[in-house]
Amino acid sequence: MRRHISAAILVLSMAGGCGFAPYSRCENVAAGDSLSCPTPGVSDRAFDLVVPTSWDGQTPLPLIYAFHGGGGRRSAAESLTCPDGDTSDPACLAAKAIDRGYVLVRPDGTGSRPFRNLRTWNAGGGRGEWSCVSAGACRAHVDDMAYLDIVHEELNRLLPIDPDRVFATGISNGGAISHRLACERSERMAAIAPVAGENQFAAAGGACPGGVALLQLHGTEDPIWEYETSTAGGVIPDDKLKVGAEESTAAWAQRNGCDATFTESALPDPIDDGTSAFRIRYENCSSPVELIRIEGGGHTWPQGDPYLSTSKVGRVSQDFDGDDLILDFFDAQSR
Repeated sequence: MRRHISAAILVLSMAGGCGFAPYSRCENVAAGDSLSCPTPGVSDRAFDLVVPTSWDGQTPLPLIYAFHGGGGRRSAAESLTCPDGDTSDPACLAAKAIDRGYVLVRPDGTGSRPFRNLRTWNAGGGRGEWSCVSAGACRAHVDDMAYLDIVHEELNRLLPIDPDRVFATGISNGGAISHRLACERSERMAAIAPVAGENQFAAAGGACPGGVALLQLHGTEDPIWEYETSTAGGVIPDDKLKVGAEESTAAWAQRNGCDATFTESALPDPIDDGTSAFRIRYENCSSPVELIRIEGGGHTWPQGDPYLSTSKVGRVSQDFDGDDLILDFFDAQSR
């Protein structure tokens, strides 16, 4: 393992500007702590760690990785889940997660000079007809699985992590890296809940054995990562494809041994905001597979911060709380 990590750090150093630097590790983590911790052996890619106040200091803790989107940074992984981006609001994902007893971790993607805080994840693609997701990290072949292995090892040093209850969520490029993590570290992950980001890694031929529960959320009017498989839009358009929500979800259903049939039901639609949501559940799966299709929804987190104008990112659904939906799903899963 140490040899693997050493080699991984070298790869990170060569691809994306990450390398060795002096650091002082986090130590003596306690209940209620909210910390920014350096990643051992990796410069410029720290992670935020939030520990539930209810923790007794001994019981193994369930863990949620929350990934920022492309061009964001770890602080954005929190603010986008908050109404109006107010990170002090108890309606944010972190506050709700720690109330339910989860450790929440926000890692950093790779920055590119001169804009170090416009960070991306290498979520896969870049083969044949498939777009490389996302930007610099993918094109530079940054080994984000190696980076996340190091983060995970550090977390296990700091805290007793429940090995059967490790989860991931994120938006856009952060959703796509959640998919890749579930594919390449399926033995570690119990479930993922990506928002507006699909499994580009598997669509482009990456190995993905399955066995990980999936809750996918995606708007039908998403202008950045379109609901249907289509040429890549967004900030850096190209003529390559991004895999669509239904195609990506159906592939997970096949991996997880589901029947080809599924049920569809409407979620409550209490607010006239131009959106309505439908839950698609595949049947008889070894691990659950669900898709929330948000009719009229954009490249946004339900009841979260729109962060840009509706003309640029589309509508935010106010009909349901994305945090609660995701946490309810995680509560029900164990590896």
